[in-house]
Amino acid sequence: MTTSRSRLSSSIAKSITTSLLTCALLLPIHAAFTLDTTFSSGGRLTISFPDSTSTYTSQAFRVFVQPSNRIVVGGTFTNSTPDGGLTGVAFVGLTPTGGLDSGFGSGGSAIDWRSDAFTSFSDALMYADGSTLRLSQVFRLPVGSSTVRTVRLTANGAEDGVFASNVSIGPCCFGFFNARPVQIAVRSDGKILALITDQGEYFLYRLNPDGTRDTTFGTNGVLGIVFNKFSPANFVDMIALSDGKILLVGHVPPYDFTNGSSEFFFARLSETGNWDKSFGRVGTLRVPFGPGVTGNIRKALLQADGKILLSGSVTSSDADVWMARFRPNGRRDTTFGNDGVVIQDLAPGDTDVANSLAISPDGKIRIAGQLGPSSASSFLVARFSGNGAFEEQTSFPFTAGQYAVASDITLQPDGKLLVAGYTRNPNTSITGSVMAIARLTE
Repeated sequence: MTTSRSRLSSSIAKSITTSLLTCALLLPIHAAFTLDTTFSSGGRLTISFPDSTSTYTSQAFRVFVQPSNRIVVGGTFTNSTPDGGLTGVAFVGLTPTGGLDSGFGSGGSAIDWRSDAFTSFSDALMYADGSTLRLSQVFRLPVGSSTVRTVRLTANGAEDGVFASNVSIGPCCFGFFNARPVQIAVRSDGKILALITDQGEYFLYRLNPDGTRDTTFGTNGVLGIVFNKFSPANFVDMIALSDGKILLVGHVPPYDFTNGSSEFFFARLSETGNWDKSFGRVGTLRVPFGPGVTGNIRKALLQADGKILLSGSVTSSDADVWMARFRPNGRRDTTFGNDGVVIQDLAPGDTDVANSLAISPDGKIRIAGQLGPSSASSFLVARFSGNGAFEEQTSFPFTAGQYAVASDITLQPDGKLLVAGYTRNPNTSITGSVMAIARLTE
C-alpha cells in the first residue's frame, strides 16, 4: 500500500490541472459574484487521480478551510485493478492560492484505498483545530461483506493513530456483514455520534473524543433505534444540538431517487437516545413538500439561533431551488420566505438544485448546486437574505458543453466563497469526472 499511495500522490502532483479554459463564464447581468483570479488560474481548479486505464474518475464532496487557511477537499476516486475500478477516499490539501500543499498527507493527499474492497465516502466534518473526521463503508470482495470505517486525520493529513487504535463501530474483523454508515456528528463536548444500519436495523454509537466507546450511553456505547413511523428511513443529516439532543432529517417513504419524496421528516432524540416527546408528535414530525410537488433535501444546517435551515429542490414542471426554515420546536419559521419556505426558479424550464448551504455572520445564505440538465450542467451559486429573499446568482462551467455539479460550499474567514464538486474530465480521451474547486468573491 505504501508504494501504491506514493504512486498515487506522485500522479496527483503531476496531474493536478488548472481549469481556466477557453469557455466563457456564464454570468447573468446582475451577478455580483466573480471568480477569484488569485486562486489557481482564473479561480478554477480540477484534480484527477490517474491510473493506467482510460477510465477513471474522482469527485469532491466536502470542502473545508483550516485555521491556517489551508484548504482541504474530501471526496472519492477510482483506481484500476484486475477486477475493475475500485473506489477509495481522498483528502487533498491546497495552499490558499490553490496549489497542492506538500505539507499535507503524502505529497499533498491522504489516500484511503485497498485492492480488495470498495471504500466509499459517506460523511465528513472538520474540527476547530483543522483535523477531520469521516465515515466510510468498506465493501469487501469477493465475499461481499460490508463494514463501517471511521477515520480521523490530523490537520496535516496524517491518520490519528490513537483514535484509529480505539475506534470500534459495527462488526470489526471477519465473516459476512451488512453494516452501512449513515451519518456522523460531533457534540460540543467532543463526543462523537455515528449512526449506522445493519441487517435493516439502525444503531447509534457514541464515542469519547479518543474513539473509545462511551459506556454511559446505551449498552457499551451503542443504542438500537426503531424508526417504525417512517421505515425504511432515508436520512440526509444528523445534527448534535447544544443541549445534547440529536436531530435527524430525511425523507419519508415511498422515496423515488429520480423524482424525490412527497414528504420529509424530523426526528429528535434525547441525550440518552430516547424519543424526545416534547418535539412534534412523540419525537417525530412529518412535513409535506407541498401540493403536487416532490422534493429532495440535500443539506440541513443549524443556525446560531437554533433554527434549522434545509436546502434542496422540488419538482413539478421543472426542478427548482428549495429552502425551508424551522424553529427549534419543529414549527415553520414564518419570518422566512413564504410561510417558512422559499422556492426559487433560477432556470425557468430547466433544472436548478441547491446541494449545500453556508451562512455568513450577517445571516445571509449562500447555496451551491447545479444549474441545467445533467449532461451539460454548470456550478450554481446564489445568495439570499437572512429571511430568504433572493439577491444574486451566477453559474459557470469548467469544460465548455460538459457537466459540472457543485456539492459543497464554505466561506473563508475573509468572506470569499469556496465551492467544490466535480466536472467532466477536461481530457476527452478519459472517461470519467475530476474534482472541481472554484473560489469566488462578491
